[in-house]
Amino acid sequence: MADAKKTATAGTGGDLPAPPRAKSGGIIQFFREVRREFDKVTWPTWKETYLTTIMVFIMVGLMMLFFFVVDATLNLGVRWLLGVSG
Repeated sequence: MADAKKTATAGTGGDLPAPPRAKSGGIIQFFREVRREFDKVTWPTWKETYLTTIMVFIMVGLMMLFFFVVDATLNLGVRWLLGVSG
């Protein structure tokens, strides 16, 4: 009975398609495709970059404040539970 299962599942691996082969276009073709993809990139304006940078700094400041409050609250809670006075 175990032999029947082995033979039934052994053939399933051969049904998979072969992996696709890479095109052999050479190094020149590669750099042409890189250049083509590079031209498709939409670069942000200086204003977008500036505003995004400012927003990142604001969010970092807010997260810093949030974690400071959480840490201070947990610190007070642990001190209260352990009976340690400051």
